[in-house]
Amino acid sequence: MHTLRHSFATRCIEAGMKPKVLQKILGHAKFETTMDLYVHVLEDEQLKEISNLEGYLNKVITI
Repeated sequence: MHTLRHSFATRCIEAGMKPKVLQKILGHAKFETTMDLYVHVLEDEQLKEISNLEGYLNKVITI
């Protein structure tokens, strides 16, 4: 059951939920508990963010 909380937290952040809202839902007193212990960055999310950065840089460089 505890693993489900980690998955839930990660998916909420991936879906765009505000971290402070997630903190409140999970009932954590400290923001760091939510973000450092419960939210995990998956490889596909890392790749997506790098791709977004590439797209942004390509636009900036060509302007």
